[in-house]
Amino acid sequence: MTRTRSSTVSALVLAAVLAAGLSACAGGSTTPTASPTPTPTPTQTTPPAPEPTEPSTPTAAPANLPTDCSTLGTESVRQEAIGDLTLQSDGTGFVRPVPDGATLVLGCDWIVGDSTGMLLLISTASADAVTAAAGSMPDQGYTCGVSDDFGATYCYLEGDAPDTEEAILARDDVWIYMSTSNRNGRAFLSDIATQIWG
Repeated sequence: MTRTRSSTVSALVLAAVLAAGLSACAGGSTTPTASPTPTPTPTQTTPPAPEPTEPSTPTAAPANLPTDCSTLGTESVRQEAIGDLTLQSDGTGFVRPVPDGATLVLGCDWIVGDSTGMLLLISTASADAVTAAAGSMPDQGYTCGVSDDFGATYCYLEGDAPDTEEAILARDDVWIYMSTSNRNGRAFLSDIATQIWG
């Protein structure tokens, strides 16, 4: 009888263990669930912003800056403006409004008789100096505005006689001064500006 009892106890213990295991499986979900796997978060790197730089100020004169009084503007306009005048000098020695640090590139002084003539002085300076000088011209009695034709500041000061005036064209690093006496030089000045700035 001891044997039967021991077998019965073993069978009961085995049945209890199996029942406990089956009830644990039956109480859980029938679909396996995966535990969440941590997803690595991508690291976003933002490229460093470029350092702001100051815009460079042009200091070189345009490649088409004239260097000879006899090649200014177009032939027909030049002949009409100064065809009967004689080139007297290169314009050095004349004191006229110029930007700080200006360098004379071309000077032409044409004259005929005692009171008819035209003086043209083309200078270069830093663009900042040209802008500052052009801005100061109204304080010296000049009337100034921006030319629609070539985007330069155009300033003029009328003289006492007909076709007698002073004119200035200023753009980038170029300063053009023209003085006329009894001769209208506006078409010639416009032609020269087109030659320089296109």
